[in-house]
Amino acid sequence: MLRLYAILNIILAIIYFMLYLMSSYSYSIAGILLVIICNAIIIVKIDKGLKFKLINYVFAGLSLVFAGFLSLWVFNVIRSSIAYNYFSNSWLYILITVLLIAGITAQFFLMLFSRRDSGAAI
Repeated sequence: MLRLYAILNIILAIIYFMLYLMSSYSYSIAGILLVIICNAIIIVKIDKGLKFKLINYVFAGLSLVFAGFLSLWVFNVIRSSIAYNYFSNSWLYILITVLLIAGITAQFFLMLFSRRDSGAAI
């Protein structure tokens, strides 16, 4: 399940980057890169049957901080969409961002509470 969330997060991060951050040079690109690297490391750890180390939890925590920033950004977009009545242009952004936030959050908690006793992922 954790591997599935990692793959889903990589796909959503790439979609988010391709649709909304192609011309950006801000911290959001660093956050997307962090999410992709963190998930790639998780996939490798699961495939090799290795236990998670402190650095994995640090990367996952930083990804969760990025999800917090995404939450703030999507809240501002929703608030602006309500104020200026332009939801027709922002639904796709809101959907992709909410899915990415949910994926990062679910992955963090699955990683935190997964048992790696036998080397198999939950």
